Amino acid sequence: MSESNETAVARRHPFFSDLDPWKGWEPFRALFDPFAGDRPSATGLTVPKVDITESEDEYHVHAEIPGVSKDDVTVEFERGVLAIRGEKKSQHDEKTEKGHRRECSYGAFSRSISLPNDANAEQITAEFKNGVLDIAIKKSPDKKAKQIAVKG
Repeated sequence: MSESNETAVARRHPFFSDLDPWKGWEPFRALFDPFAGDRPSATGLTVPKVDITESEDEYHVHAEIPGVSKDDVTVEFERGVLAIRGEKKSQHDEKTEKGHRRECSYGAFSRSISLPNDANAEQITAEFKNGVLDIAIKKSPDKKAKQIAVKG
């Protein structure tokens, strides 16, 4: 039975066994975890997953927010940023129930999405059904990119 290269190197050079390139980085990982998408943030809450698509005349945002009611979700658009905020409320009675394993997250969440300049703040619709939020943002025809002829 042969030993792995890692074990052989650690035995010949004991100081290699103590080297961990990520050792001491735990405080910094907590700063970047909210940007990792579906992983828990520093507060233990997850950021809603979104699909963003574009057609010729509108942008479409599809956000998954399971376990949240329509009344607990708000959508705002300001200065080119679409903000989805809400709160997932716990349905457990801590006084009468004994928890054995808790993997579900509860509490406030938010997700901000920067949209291009041609997003029309006056023509946004949002629909929430079965834990899915669908947002349609029309494009402004006067703000669409124009191609400039180059003279030479």
